[in-house]
Amino acid sequence: MMFSNDSPFLNIPQVLDARQALYIDGLRHAAQIADLAYRRLCSGLTEHVFSYCRNETPSEFTYLYLDAWAFIDATDRFRSLWKMQPGTKSMPAQYAPATVQEKLEGIRQLRNVSAHIAQKIDQIVSLKSSVLGSLSWVTAVSHTPLVVKTCFIRPGVMPAKVSDQLAMPAGRVDFVNESGWITMNAGKHKVVLSEAYTVLVELVSYAEQALSAAFSDPTFETKRPADMFGMAELDTGKHDY
Repeated sequence: MMFSNDSPFLNIPQVLDARQALYIDGLRHAAQIADLAYRRLCSGLTEHVFSYCRNETPSEFTYLYLDAWAFIDATDRFRSLWKMQPGTKSMPAQYAPATVQEKLEGIRQLRNVSAHIAQKIDQIVSLKSSVLGSLSWVTAVSHTPLVVKTCFIRPGVMPAKVSDQLAMPAGRVDFVNESGWITMNAGKHKVVLSEAYTVLVELVSYAEQALSAAFSDPTFETKRPADMFGMAELDTGKHDY
């Protein structure tokens, strides 16, 4: 879970106006979806590797791409909201919207590929790429001794020559659920999703600290209610399903 129960993102003060509250809520939801999608993607990729190690062949990759593209979409939404906030001149340089825009530019480009796939189909064909893009990553299958597998997935029809490559980490690998250095190659763009996830975690941590300090005054003590679930039983008469 990215947010603890006492996170300011989950305890928005009542005195904030509706626009401010909705803005913070938007950041929260984008971060939560991105976090869930990334962690689930890591788990799915790890299970995929272990399935092959057991000489089992998974039947499809769909669920992996569901999470990969959900992460890309939610992270880009977070980026677009982050640049809207006021008072950015007082921010540390590494959290300033311009810096974040630069760090997550690859995510924005990937998002544009998926959003305009019909218009980019000729480009995808000329690049001999996959409609869904290709994923590469590394998975630690053993810690003692350390054994790491490097893998890639290219879904869909194969061209005469496949140019997709195995993951070759160029820096520190932060393993989540035993997988890391997850990279998406789509269209003309190749982006390390794991690096984008690290940026997202750092931004959320900074935002929580800043909001906690801002909400420390007693006037912010009363919190807005949030996250409602409703349920009722339908009258089905004497009908059976």
